[in-house]
Amino acid sequence: MTETLLQAAPAVLPEKTPVSLRKELERQFGACELLRPFRRACYDPGELLDLAVTGVIPANTGRVRAEVERFVGGGFAGQVYRVTLQEIDAQAGPIEGLSVGGTYAIKILKPPTGFARLFRNFLYFLAYQGAFSAQVNPAAARVGVLWQKLIRRAAARKFGTESAVCDTYATFYDEELHSFGEINEWVDGRIWKFEVDEHLFERWNFKGEPPADLSSAEYVHKKIFMRELVNLLHEMGAPELARQYEWWTCKSQPNALKRLDADLSPREGLTAIDFRAGLALLPFLPMSPADVWLILRGLGRGRLVQFDRSDPRKFQQFIAQHRDDFEDLQPVIEELEQQEPRHRRSLPDLTHHHYHLLTDAGLRKSIRAGTITGWRNLGRIDAEHAERLERRRGLFTLLFLVSLIPLLGRFVLKMWGHARHRAHVGRMLTSWSYLCRALRGARLETLIVWHRRGRASAERIIKLVDRPVRYWAQRILAGWLPATWQRAITEPRFAWARLREKLNFVWQMLRTPAFREQWLLEEVRLGRAEGMLTGDEAEKISSQIKDPFIQKYLRCTAVHVCTVPITQIVMVLAGLAVGAYFLFVRQAGWGEAVLTGSGAAAFIQLMPISPGSLTRGLFVLYLMIRERDIRNYYIAAPISFLHVIGYLAFPLQMVAHDPALARFMAGRWAKSAVHFIPVFGETGGLPEHAVFDIFFNLPLSIKRRFVTRPLSSAIWAVVVLGTVALLLYDVIIAVMLVYARLVQ
Repeated sequence: MTETLLQAAPAVLPEKTPVSLRKELERQFGACELLRPFRRACYDPGELLDLAVTGVIPANTGRVRAEVERFVGGGFAGQVYRVTLQEIDAQAGPIEGLSVGGTYAIKILKPPTGFARLFRNFLYFLAYQGAFSAQVNPAAARVGVLWQKLIRRAAARKFGTESAVCDTYATFYDEELHSFGEINEWVDGRIWKFEVDEHLFERWNFKGEPPADLSSAEYVHKKIFMRELVNLLHEMGAPELARQYEWWTCKSQPNALKRLDADLSPREGLTAIDFRAGLALLPFLPMSPADVWLILRGLGRGRLVQFDRSDPRKFQQFIAQHRDDFEDLQPVIEELEQQEPRHRRSLPDLTHHHYHLLTDAGLRKSIRAGTITGWRNLGRIDAEHAERLERRRGLFTLLFLVSLIPLLGRFVLKMWGHARHRAHVGRMLTSWSYLCRALRGARLETLIVWHRRGRASAERIIKLVDRPVRYWAQRILAGWLPATWQRAITEPRFAWARLREKLNFVWQMLRTPAFREQWLLEEVRLGRAEGMLTGDEAEKISSQIKDPFIQKYLRCTAVHVCTVPITQIVMVLAGLAVGAYFLFVRQAGWGEAVLTGSGAAAFIQLMPISPGSLTRGLFVLYLMIRERDIRNYYIAAPISFLHVIGYLAFPLQMVAHDPALARFMAGRWAKSAVHFIPVFGETGGLPEHAVFDIFFNLPLSIKRRFVTRPLSSAIWAVVVLGTVALLLYDVIIAVMLVYARLVQ
């Protein structure tokens, strides 16, 4: 079989924009004339969404047409877009909160990546033995927004403003993504403003309200806000929703934003934006420090698994106590009291229903109806077969058991329950031309995802459309690698271009002052867009770009950039040299040589003073001697010698001169330093701020402590350094003993 044999349409012509290329690929999928629909992963900017929506209060129905402005992000709970409403057709009555031309956040409760979807659904199935309800069950979709409306009103009473909780307007079902979603208020906000704090040890030394002169005011107020919101949710009878704002989950902080229009007050403008949990909490799988305590508290309430279950009795008591505050939301309360039991009774949920599954025929009927609804909304069965399953309990039981078989179960279910899919598979087995078109359609879908994620250039995507052999070779050999690695392997020109860009960047930073200034201005612009800098701070930094101290900082930053690869190069060379020595001189085996070389490389990488940091530190000392200037380098000089942390040397040095710029650059470093951590490395999580505090605010606080309390600080320094030295000594001795054992 040749590659040209499977061509079913002319090659894609180069397009002007990435989105237009993906649209052309979608058009070619349509030209394949397959019996199955296009499998969409997510939406691109400029696409129009035509949605049948149901308002929250009143629950009027209608249709809206929205244009996608941009993809905001996605996690285990779903994918979020910023959209503009183009049209509203609400013949049944107005949908409160929606207006033509308005900007909104649309959240579709289906993760954008296959891994996130698989992991989320697997945990949810272990917990509740069913499909992820918020994605496929209309009752679960409604329960989420109804709770959010009520929490928003309760927050108005507690915090003095309804804006403390993001508003929600409507729910909908997206037929292309096979998922329910919601339309929410769009909040222009930021997660962190990394604040310079020389009083880190006294951050929480206050009673009652935080003082006005607190150095980390926004950080403290955000933690207090989230703590009070958690208490409010417990009062309302929503303890499992409170997990979204538990501080020590370490990844809850992005769920509370600081509105950009409230920059002048550290307390004002804090807004809770997310009440949709993504991962079920299982008793044997805590995923954060807080989860251990939450699991124990849940067990105390008789909850073996936790996700979003409420306490109806406590909720009713709360509403009764504050009836006047919720008088106009009575329709929401009534719908919640109807939808929540319907949602809970749609899942087997063995840990909650237990023996009632055997004794309650009505419960079994509800579970059957909920499961069939989920299968239909996932596109696994069509409407006709859904009706048949409603009438035939024995057949449903058989298919339910079959569906539990990994991979095979879903295939069998879809073959029985979806006529178009069955016809599609039948045509592939009986028609060679249709099989070729089906393979081409699947290839087009994958290439669209590759292009969106940067796994291949537009030119290569165009070529792979009509080259199935090359496509499958790349998919098998490199498709599982990170996107940049796949593209570098399959497109050597891309790898060389990236290398040239990096070398050119370093060269320009070293040689061209105007380039350094432009780089800093671009960083400041991005910082303002991300909310890390206020408008006044960004304007001040931009106006001082010619300041001699900032120019000196830029020159030193350029040299520091040059030292980045030194440690990695020395690490690789040393590892190869040690491995070669053991292999050829000591006549050791391959296993011992590889182990020894890897150990040498790891030792260099983990040293507190690395080859790169040593080079960086010597450069700073050279500047001090050449310029005969100690005052402007006395902080940067010792810190420059430290591995990794040394990149903060000049931000720390410039705190007194320009604290906003110092804070901003250190914050950018902190964000990049934690993103490699799975789950907890997401933007805005607590580890991000912890890194900033440890490597930026802690040195400043220690310096201040030495000035104000020299004796006690010196004693503590001796104790801490002695402890660290002892630990390092123990680690080195342990490594040597292990190595000696391996050599023997």
